[in-house]
Amino acid sequence: MYLNSFIKQNNLKQTDAIVLKKRFLGLVDHYVLFMGYRGNQPVFVANYNDGVQEVPKSELDKYLKVLKPERIERFPGNESERKFAFKRAISRLGEKAYNYFGNNCGHFKNYVHIGENYSEQVDKVGNVGLIAGAGLGIAGIASKNPKVALWGAGLLLAGVIMKELANE
Repeated sequence: MYLNSFIKQNNLKQTDAIVLKKRFLGLVDHYVLFMGYRGNQPVFVANYNDGVQEVPKSELDKYLKVLKPERIERFPGNESERKFAFKRAISRLGEKAYNYFGNNCGHFKNYVHIGENYSEQVDKVGNVGLIAGAGLGIAGIASKNPKVALWGAGLLLAGVIMKELANE
């Protein structure tokens, strides 16, 4: 019953995403897409460890105990484009290619919403790696400390890899 009132209160439409945050640390967003109703039952899909699949009501209830709805990300297109987004989501059901950095729930949400497999979260991690790596590299060179410079180079490389994975 809670889900139905949540859907109505937030005026959810097909392919709108609910952004869930971990209740304690809140460091990582999790995206669940509303796909409409089958009979009287709401249908949600998500890409998580077991791949892209419908999220059973019991599973969503478990999510809501450890994750809290933070915001709604509305589908950005018009109603005609929403139909194509729905088809994109359906086309990935059953896909078992989850990867935390290269194919996570954010990649899936963006693929459905804009047709691009992209993750803002992974992109941000990449930016942090680039900035931290550049800073450490410069500090290591300036202080003539090869270990610090090497750590900087490693972080810089990790940042570049993350930026690439964000766009997988």
